[in-house]
Amino acid sequence: MKRIYPLLLIALLACSCGTARHANIEDPEEEDVNLGYQKIRRKDSTSATSTVKVKRGSGYSNIYEYLQGRVAGLEVNGTSLRIRGDRSLLGSNEPLILVDGVVVDDISYISPDEVERIDVLKDASSTAIYGSRGANGVILITTRKTVQ
Repeated sequence: MKRIYPLLLIALLACSCGTARHANIEDPEEEDVNLGYQKIRRKDSTSATSTVKVKRGSGYSNIYEYLQGRVAGLEVNGTSLRIRGDRSLLGSNEPLILVDGVVVDDISYISPDEVERIDVLKDASSTAIYGSRGANGVILITTRKTVQ
């Protein structure tokens, strides 16, 4: 009876070694964060940023629907975006939006299938490069590059 236990243990180990699967999970600390002027590793960043990687074939018709509920602190009301609420009583509360480094006012023409990633910069340290225009936060949209 005592000899059966080691043999059973060896058999179980042999079976589990052949069926074990290694998950290909990216370490979130090794991911790059786009700050507009440079990309740094998330573990080296002290700023409040969120990154959304957009998958092809998401089924969403516009970018506003896709962003709804995916980024903490980002409020989406129709075609209006707010990062962490209202900051000004009289001025605009819209964040600065850049598509591939170009400032745009309207992103409703962008399909989620055209977007590779969206970086949302929420705090003063991450938006300092953009000056007063980035006071309400910055949304950096990177589109997919097409190969011709």
